[in-house]
Amino acid sequence: MLSLRDVSVHYGQLQALRGVSVEVPQSRVVALLGANAAGKSTMLKAISGLCRISAGEIWFEGKRLDDTPCHEVVSKGIAQVPEGRRVFADMSVRDNLLMGAFSRNESEATIVGDLDEIFDLFPILKERRNGQAGFLSGGEQEMLAIGRALMARPRLLLLDEPCQGLSPMMTAEVERIIREMRARDMTIVLVEHNIKLALGVADSIYILETGRVVMQGKPDELSESDYVQRVYLAG
Repeated sequence: MLSLRDVSVHYGQLQALRGVSVEVPQSRVVALLGANAAGKSTMLKAISGLCRISAGEIWFEGKRLDDTPCHEVVSKGIAQVPEGRRVFADMSVRDNLLMGAFSRNESEATIVGDLDEIFDLFPILKERRNGQAGFLSGGEQEMLAIGRALMARPRLLLLDEPCQGLSPMMTAEVERIIREMRARDMTIVLVEHNIKLALGVADSIYILETGRVVMQGKPDELSESDYVQRVYLAG
């Protein structure tokens, strides 16, 4: 579904990605692992059109994507849940979710039907639907950010650190949602510092260091690697 081919990204003189190639098959979960500043979030921003690539190509469903303006990427079937949630704090939970459907040219009844599905998936959001998003807990805001992205009806979902700062209970809830989306054939690219969660939900893993892919493979293969054991799973 998604292919990055020798992609490089620069921020001025700083090179954040260095010839990265990644393949994301349809209906699979691909996790990106690595330390801070490894290039993981930059890769998601490049896919979303939030930053321009300086070399290489990005393809989505057989069509070149990297020359697409960022405001058109969502309508092509890609939605991103940004790091830090970034909900509209002064708006209601319901209106935040409706914002996710801004690019859809469909009837109000269809949009409301999808809203009901989101409430079924996230019961806590249904309880809070008329409250201000800014008063939600961190975990509830993460649910809201994911729900808002799903309201765009994406075929590819980009999740950037969805468990950052969450309690173990809310982390388990995020894992439940990822598994549910996977069961519904959603294609997901996941950036996550919770290595055990990533290994548990992903079909394949890419490990980045200083903007390069240094390892890739299936979770069971990488979890037995001496390098992964030492760097990511020690303790």
